[in-house]
Amino acid sequence: MIAGRKIQRKSLHEEIVPQLREMVVEGRWGVRETLPELQLSEELGVSRTPVREAVKILAAEGLLVVRPRSGASIKILKPQEVEQLFETAGAIEGAAARLAVEKATEKEIDRISSVHAKMVEKSERNARAEYFEMNQSIHMMIVAAAHNDVLSDLHEKLLMRMRRIRFACTNDAEGWKNALAEHEQMLVSLKNRDAEALSSMLVEHMHKGWLRVRDFVKREYENR
Repeated sequence: MIAGRKIQRKSLHEEIVPQLREMVVEGRWGVRETLPELQLSEELGVSRTPVREAVKILAAEGLLVVRPRSGASIKILKPQEVEQLFETAGAIEGAAARLAVEKATEKEIDRISSVHAKMVEKSERNARAEYFEMNQSIHMMIVAAAHNDVLSDLHEKLLMRMRRIRFACTNDAEGWKNALAEHEQMLVSLKNRDAEALSSMLVEHMHKGWLRVRDFVKREYENR
């Protein structure tokens, strides 16, 4: 008889992390504000301990910075660091693209195509948060289609650090239009199994992503 495995339940702070992460990403606090620990514990209906543990996780992800006796605040990155994040993410996606073209199943490609169609629909409805989530998902799904866990793990960590900045710049209609056009071209290259085209497009897409956020990043750093 096969022994049953105990069901692993998430700890309280692990359940809070996604909610707190979205608050940070969607700009609930300004660059000079300290996260109100007591207010958050009351709003989330928990004690301050799981809030503190959730904050530590987001600090490890690169979204927050925790200073002794000062509390947690938004982590402001240097423009050069943000540029390097986009550059590295592009390099990873470019490498993953070549593997994805070779290893992706038709089912995986169909799923990416389906999410793309939903992303277009969210864009037409100006559903900013949903559009952003699907945009992120497509990038992660392409890398996942490379079937390389090391690349996927590195990529996910990079996107997490870039998440707040990328979301902050999704309120530009022209940026949406350009990004959607680029995604459309990437999907065509993936369906055609064109490794060279898909790889170069993803690298260029991330470079253009940096150009779209550059002014925001510089202003935020100067006003920190």
